[in-house]
Amino acid sequence: MNPTTLLLATEDNFVSFPNLGLKFEHMSRTVFRIGSFELHWYGLIICLGMILCVILGLRFAKKYAVKTDDMLDYLIVCIPSAIVGARLYYVLFQLDYYKEHPGKIFAIWEGGLAIYGGIIATAIALFIATKVKKKSFLHILDFALPYIMLGQAIGRWGNFVNQEAYGSKTTWLFGMTGNIIENAMGEGVLVHPTFLYESLWCFLGFIFLAIYRSKWQTKIGEMTALYMIVYGAERAVVEGLRMDSLMLNIGNTSIRVSQWLSVVLIVLGIALFIDVKLRGKSLQELKDAFAKETAAEAAALEGAGEEDEADEEPEEERSSLAGVLEALEELENEEKENSEDDGEPEDDEDPDGCESGDDE
Repeated sequence: MNPTTLLLATEDNFVSFPNLGLKFEHMSRTVFRIGSFELHWYGLIICLGMILCVILGLRFAKKYAVKTDDMLDYLIVCIPSAIVGARLYYVLFQLDYYKEHPGKIFAIWEGGLAIYGGIIATAIALFIATKVKKKSFLHILDFALPYIMLGQAIGRWGNFVNQEAYGSKTTWLFGMTGNIIENAMGEGVLVHPTFLYESLWCFLGFIFLAIYRSKWQTKIGEMTALYMIVYGAERAVVEGLRMDSLMLNIGNTSIRVSQWLSVVLIVLGIALFIDVKLRGKSLQELKDAFAKETAAEAAALEGAGEEDEADEEPEEERSSLAGVLEALEELENEEKENSEDDGEPEDDEDPDGCESGDDE
């Protein structure tokens, strides 16, 4: 195959929601291929979600007392950390499989990014970055988490294309199936579209957090606490329906790791919300301090510009004055030369005149 030839994916998958009369045919997990390179919908959707969140973050950064330069620094640290953390978390809880298939560890285009691993790694990276920059960790986390929830809502549609992260058997209205699902569950079996439940919950959660931040947030840390409660509640419910949960074996008991972690997240979120409401720092005071700092920096830059202009003006004046002095000096030299030329003949005539008078 010519490596420069663009080929559309040849997979012919389908996904359907029979009770809703919806069927999506000729689906592929690959967007296109160029030679041996493949662009997968899973990765593309996640990247588009990240890009949208970054654009929104840059758009509203100053409104919520975050410098855009600082935000870009955080992104440089946090995005790679999120990807590594999400994959590492998934691999650790599927270690028996990846011991036998080590070459699959880096095959993230096939799925296998655990959102909790990404969140934990992002929080650690952000904590270090804010300490280096001497900024409030909770404040930056408050600013980032609504956009992270939006990114989660968008990213879940990569699971839809891959026909993964689905739930147990169901007969209810939103039951779904597909050729890959049928291979695993049996023909005609409908399953819970748990990716869809989480996506819709996260979209609504993003809207709620955005409105709350705009209208009601007064203390630093409220957004972080509410994210923990909202997302924890969703995951605690939906994780119980999934067929592919990461399990932790303790003795003869297996527990769903993400479900129990979600319960812990809810409890910690409630405790944090109460604490910041009672003892938290004022968000408005931070915004006021940010506004003063920004104004001072702008004034300093403006003052530096005026000083540069002031420095240029005397130099121009000095150059003009030097020109005038030089011209005057030239005129003076010319006058001296002219006076010397005119004076020589008079000196010759005076002695002669004296001598002729004495003779007479």
